[in-house]
Amino acid sequence: MVFPLINIKKKFLIYFRNFLLNTFTERKIPYSAQIEITLRCNANCQFCYIPTIPEGLKQHEMTTDQIKYIINQIAELGIISLSFTGGEPTLREDLPELIRYAGIHKNLITGLATNGYHLPYLFKNNLLKGLNYILISLDFPFAEQHDKIRGISVFNKVLESIKLANKKNIKIIISTNVMRSNIKFLPKICDLAKNFNCSIEMYPCENIIRTYNGNKFQAENLNNLIPDLHLWAKFVSFLQKKYKNILTDRYSIQVIEGGGFGGVPKNQEIMRCHVAETYLFIRHDGTISFPCKIHPIINFNALTKSLQSVFNSKKVKTIMKRHDNFTFCDGCRLGCAISSSLSAKWPTLFEKYIRNIIRGNL
Repeated sequence: MVFPLINIKKKFLIYFRNFLLNTFTERKIPYSAQIEITLRCNANCQFCYIPTIPEGLKQHEMTTDQIKYIINQIAELGIISLSFTGGEPTLREDLPELIRYAGIHKNLITGLATNGYHLPYLFKNNLLKGLNYILISLDFPFAEQHDKIRGISVFNKVLESIKLANKKNIKIIISTNVMRSNIKFLPKICDLAKNFNCSIEMYPCENIIRTYNGNKFQAENLNNLIPDLHLWAKFVSFLQKKYKNILTDRYSIQVIEGGGFGGVPKNQEIMRCHVAETYLFIRHDGTISFPCKIHPIINFNALTKSLQSVFNSKKVKTIMKRHDNFTFCDGCRLGCAISSSLSAKWPTLFEKYIRNIIRGNL
């Protein structure tokens, strides 16, 4: 959830309305949404499941009009923020049209999650009108290591993109996937972010498993990449004292270091998982899964069933009320689940979002 300085009061009033509805009524409205507009990607990241998915499953992308139809529903539902992701979303030629439609015509806070390879072209041709923020991947402060882990020569394009974004007044959030191999470089990456006027988030590498048609896909040898979570927590907490542009918050650190959501009682006392009610993820083919994209109990096709009816159905509300009390929730530390859950309660909302808005990080 990123709030540009303009329209901040209006956006906060919408959030407050949604908060009251979600807290005191049976009506549920997510605070943010994300559309996975493609599963294609021009990178080959060592920690990513996407390269393991057969090409045949990547071909069922929604059309431009279908995505606009879903954007219409997102706006009508009262969602505040929408981001585009993939795969690599900049591979879609209609991305500028979709951003403009969501950000300008539908007045949504609009974001883009990208590896940055095609951003210089998009910036130089003025094709990102309506975009408020970019979540850009940067795992090392050096080109050789970053390009190796990403499987593509992109480091210099990331730095170029950051400079161009600053000129266009588009907020850049550096997303660093913390691994055993780069944890010692976090101070240098924070320095880079500070010098380039960027915010930064640093979550540890995750073992993400995606299920399609009953088949599971995940990256190989991930245990060799995942850092020691206690070391990660200690290091990021230390860096927070020096760098005010760090978005990774203390609640997220406590939940992740403590073992994640699910059957860990002390983490449930800190923060429950609210992903099913606060965050809407639409797959590249229009599918919505509950409670989340990783553990689908029930699926809906957003192209044939309205979002209003989905979020007010008895089945979905039953799932929402269980939070992280499913067996598969035990040990989950999925970044999007944690981030979206932070928006559900005032203490975590203030820690993650309001304070960072005041600091100019969002």
